[in-house]
Amino acid sequence: ERAQRGSPDYLPTLRREILEVIKKYVNVDPDAVQINVERDGEHEVLELSVALPEKGAAVVGEN
Repeated sequence: ERAQRGSPDYLPTLRREILEVIKKYVNVDPDAVQINVERDGEHEVLELSVALPEKGAAVVGEN
């Protein structure tokens, strides 16, 4: 029912937590993480898109 009205309530929290994990490895812009939920027949599909920085950009833990 909630999915029919729009995005699930947990998406903002999910997005924030995924961003926190990604930032442990790579510095990414918070706007670089996009999460969408779509219905495909009887299934809901969670789509995650992360725009990674250019090659050579700072990786967390590297000096």
